[in-house]
Amino acid sequence: MAILPTALMYCNNCCLCLPIRGGGIWLSAVCIIVSTLGAILFFIYGSSLYFSPAISFSLGGISILHATASLIAFFGLGCWSYMLLRIFVYTQWILTFVSVARIGVVAFVLQHNRDQIISRCQSGTGIQGTASVDGLLCRTPVDSVILSIVLILLVDWILNGYMYFVLWRFYVRMRDYPETIKGETFSYEEALDEL
Repeated sequence: MAILPTALMYCNNCCLCLPIRGGGIWLSAVCIIVSTLGAILFFIYGSSLYFSPAISFSLGGISILHATASLIAFFGLGCWSYMLLRIFVYTQWILTFVSVARIGVVAFVLQHNRDQIISRCQSGTGIQGTASVDGLLCRTPVDSVILSIVLILLVDWILNGYMYFVLWRFYVRMRDYPETIKGETFSYEEALDEL
């Protein structure tokens, strides 16, 4: 069996140590977990910090969309599905821009509600209603809480963006691979094994 010609590129791996497909599977699994945990936290604690259930549900919904897209990518990579990866590639870039808007909305709303959060902590009514959460949020300076929430969302955005880049790179290799081996007698499955 002949070795297929491949173009060596610096971005044909994940985190500089994993193969692109294996790294994509690993990244999509991590993104599923992170986005699901983020959605749960938005649904449980969001309405207390944002003082609006609509905002917390919409922000949690964006996290659910990220988790769903990551799940599509996970299954697409697991079963070599070009179509599932295509769905992921064409929907994830929209979610990436929506996530940037989400970070901005969270920062704005938390800064806008800063005085309400401080007054609830000082009056003793609390934010969430549970002693452990109220104790943690009220002992921590509000600016630190806002900064940590925004930084967590920024890390989530970077993780999803890197996953998009890795999977887009794998998707392009799957799409362009048949044209790079013209004249070779490989089946589609054998060609995919060379990726």
